[in-house]
Amino acid sequence: MNRTGSIVATILATALTAFLPAAPALSDPWEEAGLLLEKAAAARDAGNLPEVVSIYRKAAQLLEQGKPHDDPVSLILRAELQRDLARAMVDAGTGDPCVPLAQGQRLLQQAGGADSLSYGTKVQEEIGHGADQLSPEQQRQRCASTAPPVDPGQADSALVGHYYLSGVMETGSELRLKADGRFDWYISYGSVDQMAEGRWGASGGAVMLVADQPAADAPLFRADERFEWNEDAERRMRELAEDKAVEAAAALCPWNVAVAMSPPVLLPEDRPPASAADIASAHKALAQAEMARDTASRAAAVAVGSASIDAAESEHAANAIDTWHNAKQAMENAYRVAGMEAPDIGAPVMPPACTHRRVDHGVAIPQSEWQPSVAVIVGDPARELRLSRVGVVFIYSDGHRETAQTSRGGWAFAPARTGATVSQLVLSFPEPVNRSQTLSIPPIAHGVQTVIADTRQIEAPPFTQMRLDVRDGDLFPQDMPRGRYSRN
Repeated sequence: MNRTGSIVATILATALTAFLPAAPALSDPWEEAGLLLEKAAAARDAGNLPEVVSIYRKAAQLLEQGKPHDDPVSLILRAELQRDLARAMVDAGTGDPCVPLAQGQRLLQQAGGADSLSYGTKVQEEIGHGADQLSPEQQRQRCASTAPPVDPGQADSALVGHYYLSGVMETGSELRLKADGRFDWYISYGSVDQMAEGRWGASGGAVMLVADQPAADAPLFRADERFEWNEDAERRMRELAEDKAVEAAAALCPWNVAVAMSPPVLLPEDRPPASAADIASAHKALAQAEMARDTASRAAAVAVGSASIDAAESEHAANAIDTWHNAKQAMENAYRVAGMEAPDIGAPVMPPACTHRRVDHGVAIPQSEWQPSVAVIVGDPARELRLSRVGVVFIYSDGHRETAQTSRGGWAFAPARTGATVSQLVLSFPEPVNRSQTLSIPPIAHGVQTVIADTRQIEAPPFTQMRLDVRDGDLFPQDMPRGRYSRN
């Protein structure tokens, strides 16, 4: 779905109101905004991008001025409209996209404080999803925060401690107020996990939390320690190569996947002895199973032996394997009926390209068998994370480039090149973050370079400020009427 289409759907309330029967019905301004955005879709299709921006602005102003709802659903939809307005500005090369992005953030913060928990976990997930989309957009456009710093006041030593949330169904949350005036906060509801850290203070019978905001100009990656090539790096590289080989075999030979079969025939204990006909049927089933096995072997060899992957040959092999499974089971059932033990006729012979034998990685790897290469480990130690799916381009001193992606554990590898070293790394987060950075590193011929990623730069905190009333030593969030943070 294109950007315009997605917001039309949400404006027309098909995205959220379908599962929120308690949400207010969207009135005439919403219907008018939906019609405007249909015009925006037509303008985009016609290539008139400035007109798209103009129509988005009219729709946003209409909803802003037309007695807008303050319920979380409406606020989320308006925030999504602001996000799409910013994207349209970027596409058209006109206006400052940071303005609607900031407005979208304010709307989401308002939605999160509008008793959103009473609307269920789905709304909370949508608020988190919206924040996850707005924050990377702000980072991409280098939007700097123009809000003046907020002074939360002086930390009160009597309130220092570790607090746990109660009173909110299906929600877990912790708050730690530190003696140095810093706080850590975490919440989990549905499939959404959010966290924040920053400064706190107390005054007027309330605690104020002011979350740290990511700096738009802060580096996302930085080079850290370096290690010599070792057995752990060698093992990780071999495991990754093995995983790729298994994936390649599965793609080439999809029939390797086991098929579902019927359960074996259950015979009554008082059944009469097997007849000559039962024994003859068993021998006939054996011959048919052996024939199906050999046919499957030939079909697999033909399918893999083709110069290019042939869909028809691949389907023929898959059907032959399926036929063999069924014939083998029929043979086993026939032998069971005949009161005989079924022979082991083996399986179809698969081409070498379809098979890959797993290696026991618990066995020590002699250093003489190592193949020293260049490795990168990407992680965020502040959050105890190792990051997968980070793109890594290894740039060698001779101009050669190797492209890789971090796998589980945050590892990525590139081969060592005779007479060349890796002197630069280009690291990038995939969509929706879509940010990259080039790191210059001391030349490395082989070894392990660690890289620290500051994931706070790509994930804005779920709130800017949070106010909690203090009563009898417990903390009551003003935006969470039934919630209470207590020390254990």
